[in-house]
Amino acid sequence: MNSKQLKNLALASMFFDHWIRIFPLSDAIVPVADWLSSIGQESLGIWIMSWIPHLLSYFGRVAAPVFMFCIVEGFLHTRDIKRYILRIFATSLLSQLPYILFDLAEGRMYGVMADWKEVPLNILFTLGLGLLALWGYSKCGEKGYKMFGVGIIVLAGVLARLLRFEGNEGYIFIIFMFYVMRNRLIWQKALVFLPVLILARYRLVVYTLGNLNMLRGCILNVFGPYLGVLAVCFYSGEKGNIGKRFQRFVYAFYPLHLFVLAMVGYLRA
Repeated sequence: MNSKQLKNLALASMFFDHWIRIFPLSDAIVPVADWLSSIGQESLGIWIMSWIPHLLSYFGRVAAPVFMFCIVEGFLHTRDIKRYILRIFATSLLSQLPYILFDLAEGRMYGVMADWKEVPLNILFTLGLGLLALWGYSKCGEKGYKMFGVGIIVLAGVLARLLRFEGNEGYIFIIFMFYVMRNRLIWQKALVFLPVLILARYRLVVYTLGNLNMLRGCILNVFGPYLGVLAVCFYSGEKGNIGKRFQRFVYAFYPLHLFVLAMVGYLRA
């Protein structure tokens, strides 16, 4: 799988994840469940209503780790790191308003009147901070101050938590591990990233240990991203047919699709 294919996978996964927040999968499955009930298969209908939307949601969790991997690849291969960082943060700023509108529209769909001030900063802020931290880490490593570089990664995680970036310190940790494991064998990556993802979602794991009703959601938010990790394990190292038009599309897609879905969410009854 080349870089372009990975990015297309991440875009499709992200769009699917956001789409089903405005158009719940259960709405499409209700007629099937009703039909099954009408022919005496009520138990099967209940199972489909309960599990099919949940299982399909795993595809929506693939996007985040793939984007984090792409950030590391971009860091390793960009010709101008400063310009790359600036581009990520500029897009994150342009995306914040659509991100807020989408979050509020999603809340409206479920009857929740959220405060826009409570909406966290979008994932591009997290990716930009992770990119900045990697740059600092590598510079410290070049000068022989590797422990100071680790301190920069830790500081980035603290900032992500304090400033309420999407994914918080967990995403910073995953980005750093993608960088550390970049030259490892596929089986080593697959083995290491399972505990990495559990650590990245440690708060959710701890909450789930105290409330087993959250177990299904916890598994979704740990093993769903793990599917994305498995996808990048098969990265071929090739760029693919990526031109400037495609690069612009990737940057524009995030804020544009959030804005469109937000407007649809507000227009829906």
